[in-house]
Amino acid sequence: MTNQRKSNFESKLFSFIFLVLVMKLIYLIVTSIIAGDFPSFLVELIVLALVVFAVIYLIHKLFGEEDEGRSRYGQTSTIGEEQFNALRNHYEKLTNNFIEKKQYKKAAYIQLKLLQNPYRAASILKDGHLYNEAALVYLKKCFHKENAAECYELARSYSKSIKLYTELNQHEKVGDLYQKINDSEKATHHYQIVVDDYVERNQYVKASLLYRKKMNNIPAANELLLKGWSLNKDAVNCANNYFANFKDQAALQKEIHQFKAARTHEGNERQFLEVLTHEYKKDIAPKEDIQEMAYELISKNHQKYGMLSLLNCFVTDDSQLQKDILRHKTKK
Repeated sequence: MTNQRKSNFESKLFSFIFLVLVMKLIYLIVTSIIAGDFPSFLVELIVLALVVFAVIYLIHKLFGEEDEGRSRYGQTSTIGEEQFNALRNHYEKLTNNFIEKKQYKKAAYIQLKLLQNPYRAASILKDGHLYNEAALVYLKKCFHKENAAECYELARSYSKSIKLYTELNQHEKVGDLYQKINDSEKATHHYQIVVDDYVERNQYVKASLLYRKKMNNIPAANELLLKGWSLNKDAVNCANNYFANFKDQAALQKEIHQFKAARTHEGNERQFLEVLTHEYKKDIAPKEDIQEMAYELISKNHQKYGMLSLLNCFVTDDSQLQKDILRHKTKK
């Protein structure tokens, strides 16, 4: 490029940059007056000045290296990566200085506007407990609804958080937030959506835990657990979670007897024995009754695979028992 053409190009480029900077300066002045935040205006003006100097330096560096490259090698030389890294490192250092001073908005501004790193900007705002501002960056710049919803929740902007979690189909989380604002009716509605989904996928234990822990509906929880047992869908866990709803020995003793009489048959006796091994470990367990049931089932089904070995779970003070069980298996 001839000196005349280069001069014209530089003139037009500087005119364009000058116009952009004047518009930016007017915008800063107007927004600072409206917000009444003069210190923020000064910081932004300083950052703007740094950008101006950096741009001017890079332009001169570009054309200087172009002329030098042309004179030496007859071809154009581009700006080296070293200059960009130096500028980026300068902004990172400035960011860290603002963070140390707990000036999180200024640090986030550099990351968002100058380094084009919205995730870092949002993280800085979140760490500074500026949750609403962080949520807005996550939503508008990162397009990450879940992070935005989390930040709105931390900011106690529950309506905004509920809206985003609903869009994400996280209905249990929506129910939790409605509980926080004491809207039990809407909380129950969203919990029920989750329960219905669990039931459709035969996950009766998960559905029952939601009924019991968050909806305070133990009868409905028990109904689902009994259904899971009868359909043989994670049957052992269903039965143990069912018995967990009985909190004293008398009630547990009565229910185990009724359960055995009404809900066990030849096809699920092995599973019921596994249930008894878990119940036997409880402090409130009616141990003698459970031992008697276990001996009866093992005696009846001792030839079935694995039944005899479960006897160890109910007899802990007989050192000879393990040898007898092993001898029986070997003989068989």
